[in-house]
Amino acid sequence: MGESKRFILLSTCSFKLLSDVSKALSDEYEIVKAIDGAQTIRAISDKSINLACAIIDLNQPNMNVFQILSLMKKSSVMKYIPVIIMAETLDDENAEKCLEDGAADIIMTPVAAAKIRFSVSRCIQNKMYIKELEEKASSSNEKAGTKSGDESEGSKSVGDSEQAKQEAISELEHEFANMLGTLAEFRNFSKNHIKRVREITKSLCETLVSFFPDSNLLKEDIEYIADASCYHDVGKLLIPDDIILKPLKLTPAEFDMIKSHTTKGCEMLDNLKEFQSEKMFHYSWEICRYHHERYDGKGYPEKLQGENIPLSAQIVSIADAFDALMTNTTYRKAIEFEKAYSMIMDGECGMFSPRITQCFKMNKDKIEEISRKYADPYA
Repeated sequence: MGESKRFILLSTCSFKLLSDVSKALSDEYEIVKAIDGAQTIRAISDKSINLACAIIDLNQPNMNVFQILSLMKKSSVMKYIPVIIMAETLDDENAEKCLEDGAADIIMTPVAAAKIRFSVSRCIQNKMYIKELEEKASSSNEKAGTKSGDESEGSKSVGDSEQAKQEAISELEHEFANMLGTLAEFRNFSKNHIKRVREITKSLCETLVSFFPDSNLLKEDIEYIADASCYHDVGKLLIPDDIILKPLKLTPAEFDMIKSHTTKGCEMLDNLKEFQSEKMFHYSWEICRYHHERYDGKGYPEKLQGENIPLSAQIVSIADAFDALMTNTTYRKAIEFEKAYSMIMDGECGMFSPRITQCFKMNKDKIEEISRKYADPYA
């Protein structure tokens, strides 16, 4: 027997949307239909229906979409059921409110079948990744505690027990960073951006420790910063596909939403703090928030200047900016290595720390090697 279909809740009072979206998804999913807010809440609360996703029209009789999102959030059902909002028109303020209230994506109608299928597939996979991350985190924490307890009962010292626990936590952090970074890449054109940024970051850190001891970067912190770099764009998971994948120039309001990935990412990390050590959380948080700051104060979100920018973010900012140039996007083709290198060195991507820029220059050959080793399949 084949695998049973998953259920999708489709909530709209528009018979055309019911027909069009059902037709687009019915080959892969069983469609549960609702025509108003009350029916939507009943369907979501029905434990016998194992919903994989909910698609909710902005216009709802007897209950607005924000009330529905609020009820879903309070009941924790949104934790594993992604919600996609459909809207014919939606201003920036209400779009941001939908996302803040937990919507995974916003789709403007009328919508092409391929677009709705892509959004549903991506949102479901994102939630599956999150669930897997939490299960792995829980399992690793149990193993760390068990290992620590077993060794405490034997003849091993408390120090050995603590070391075993820290090793288990470090292993978890490394896997967690890679998985969450991969999740953020899922909707990118690049499949290896996170790997390249991580390796370039590590190389820059090693050079900084060797040649600029006054930077106060500790050798034992290199792996932490390299792993933490994987989180730099995690906030983009909360930005709608229509903006992330837009092939045209962004409006000022859309660009502001893109820039908000730095602060939204930190909100995500705040919720994941229990799965990280204090040091790992510290580095991942400051990299996520400040990797778009520039040394001359012309970056975002806080326009920090000079050494007010955390060192870890200074390092990742140049690694990310360089690799972004060499990555295909919806609006331009990837730039070849020498041109991208010159743009960084000539300040065309903003001003970076002079010390970090020097490290970047010293690592030119290594960075080119990393770019080749982790090149995207289509490049």
